[in-house]
Amino acid sequence: MRLWIGTDMEGVSGVINREYTGDGGSFYREARRWLTNEVNAVARAAFGRGASEIVVADTHGTCHNIDREELHPRVDLINGKVASLPNSAVVGLEAEFDAVILVGYHVRAGRHPGLMDHTAWAQTVAEVRINGDPVGETELVAGYAGSLGVPTLAVLGDDVLAEDVRRAMPGVRPVVTKRAVNRFTARHESPEIVYRRIEEEIGWAIEGRGAVEPFAFETPVTIELLFKHPSYAELAEMVPLCDRTGLDTVAFTGESYAGEIYPAFCSMCGISGIAAYQGA
Repeated sequence: MRLWIGTDMEGVSGVINREYTGDGGSFYREARRWLTNEVNAVARAAFGRGASEIVVADTHGTCHNIDREELHPRVDLINGKVASLPNSAVVGLEAEFDAVILVGYHVRAGRHPGLMDHTAWAQTVAEVRINGDPVGETELVAGYAGSLGVPTLAVLGDDVLAEDVRRAMPGVRPVVTKRAVNRFTARHESPEIVYRRIEEEIGWAIEGRGAVEPFAFETPVTIELLFKHPSYAELAEMVPLCDRTGLDTVAFTGESYAGEIYPAFCSMCGISGIAAYQGA
């Protein structure tokens, strides 16, 4: 079994705010170690059940969060940021993999009381909808994997994200790393308990992988982005084949999620960021 692990940071046990998730944060060094430990717990479970290859993609922020020296010695690491955060989120994910596991993920923008809720480019994007339903980064990345025929087996994050995964992604196993109290507060168990739970849950997910279908959206797929300011939508509608559907919203419809929908999503996020950095 070839396994691709995608990582974010907000859903990691112990992480509660931006002081943990970026360079210069007071607790960033500790959070890097916690993220690496969660990846290692997944790797131990997967290798223990016959995985032949594991690749982990460091896809949060500047994409150099995982501590390479502390990473499981049999796990290959992909790090380094590409042009846009959504592009980075699926780097290295190909149809040749047999399964996907997502570590450190978080709830979608506006999902209360999920910890550090946002979707993709938090500076410009207020909400992302697919076929009319709000989605988060979990569904967006799992949908990319599913369009390649690769099933997502498990998602690690807080208990509110776990509720959403159970409801929207049948067969995908949620692994609770902490319990959200509000947007910047969480209740935590000891690291030993969390890592033990991860190993157990991932073991069960791998043993039952034959019954898990790739997560996929009904086609044709329409993705719609609600932006935080009309100027962001004004730039986003310049992406080819995108339509301005409202003062703050831009949509794109296509048949191929990996080939059309996700690239359009990345392009809309990236180009709207130009307006954000210009102070529009």
